[in-house]
Amino acid sequence: MVKQRCIFSLYCFAFFSLSLLSPIRAATVGDIAPDISLPGLRAEDGTGTINLADFRGKVVYLDFWASWCAPCVVSIPLLNELQNKHTALGSAFAVVAINVDSDPADGKDFLLDEPVQYKVLSDPTGITPKLFGVKGMPTSYLLDKEGKVHLVHEGFKRSDIDMIEAEIQKLLATIP
Repeated sequence: MVKQRCIFSLYCFAFFSLSLLSPIRAATVGDIAPDISLPGLRAEDGTGTINLADFRGKVVYLDFWASWCAPCVVSIPLLNELQNKHTALGSAFAVVAINVDSDPADGKDFLLDEPVQYKVLSDPTGITPKLFGVKGMPTSYLLDKEGKVHLVHEGFKRSDIDMIEAEIQKLLATIP
């Protein structure tokens, strides 16, 4: 009987431990994005922590990326163009990127070759991708002005930018 309890306890402990490794619930379309606070990756991103809630009132394209991600090399310049276009138009839009490299220096080095004009946050702990339920790189979330998820986009091909821009335009049309 004692042996059975010990085995049962081990199974319970293993199940509980494994459950901590997976997200509690992935952020899906219709959900309010988890409230996150992370430091900027570079000096130009700011010195303190940056809160996702600081972008409320804007349409936000939240992009998770890593320096080792081949599709990120394709997406980053296109996201730069998107940010610059909407800044020039005075749109209530922002690209916010989260680098998930375990060593932030890897992300900084990557951005020396692929400079960006949008906020880049750093999460070397990997907690934020777990909160969102990110499964691969890059994964992005299009958020409305209240922070509600309208699109989850996994991976990236050059042709994806037209669909993303169309979804951004729909959300921007709802902002007076």
